Amino acid sequence: MRDQASRLRELFATTADDKSQPTHIYAVTVASGKGGVGKTTLSVNIALVLGELGYSVLLWDADFSLANANVLLNLPPQFTVREVLEGTATVEEALLPVNERVWLLPGASGIAELAQLDGHTLASLRARLSAMEERFSLLIADGAAGIGPDVIALCQAAHELLLVTTPEPTSLTDAYGLLKALAHHGFGGRISVVVNMVNNPNEQEAGERLCWAAARFLGLRAQVVACVPTSVWVSEAVKRQVPLVQLAPSCPTARSIRQLAHLLSTRLLKSNGNGQSETDTPSFLQRLLRFLTGA
Repeated sequence: MRDQASRLRELFATTADDKSQPTHIYAVTVASGKGGVGKTTLSVNIALVLGELGYSVLLWDADFSLANANVLLNLPPQFTVREVLEGTATVEEALLPVNERVWLLPGASGIAELAQLDGHTLASLRARLSAMEERFSLLIADGAAGIGPDVIALCQAAHELLLVTTPEPTSLTDAYGLLKALAHHGFGGRISVVVNMVNNPNEQEAGERLCWAAARFLGLRAQVVACVPTSVWVSEAVKRQVPLVQLAPSCPTARSIRQLAHLLSTRLLKSNGNGQSETDTPSFLQRLLRFLTGA
């Protein structure tokens, strides 16, 4: 069996020769006001579908307190972000191959010091990840739930925020709380709302009301881009540690996730055709460092 480093070099060589790949990484932060809304499940499955579409995807478990993307994928990490920051492991050693196109950078569950990253730590993270950022066409950052400074910075740094909520009032209230915090920090990026765990089409109205409130009271433009139906297959996929789009690809939930991934693919292609060179705008990691440190 090929070792992980060999597979990574092979992927990068393939990416470099693939003219269909976008030349700039498109960063998407997946966030939510509260936990338990299916944020990580969406992140993992969207990453896999985009990999199927031919993109090289870096899935970053950026929840530094309750990282669990590797659990959903049944990929026990030997190294995590913590070892990368401490210098005891390289990024290449920490990256876990999900398949030939999708790679996971696992987070560090329960690491309190990583929940509040200081400037030195972020500078170290940036230095160690910059080379990886240049090699992937799309980065999906699965952030923590809530309105912590790390979440706010991840949202500000990304090209697109996928805000995940459910139709439940508590989830909508907390989602609005995150939007309010972003507005306070002068957020001006793209906000795409995903209403998850929907039981009937009428529950899309909950997301529309959230977008209306954001525009009316916060001055933020948001759009509902997907209403993902609830399914017994979701919990079954979690139990089996097999991604939903692989376990039950024909179920309505998986089909809805695929549609969302195709939408992201369209935006990725458009961003690649905007005529900007790599030096025109700061990278995702440069923006992240700036927003976290205020530099």
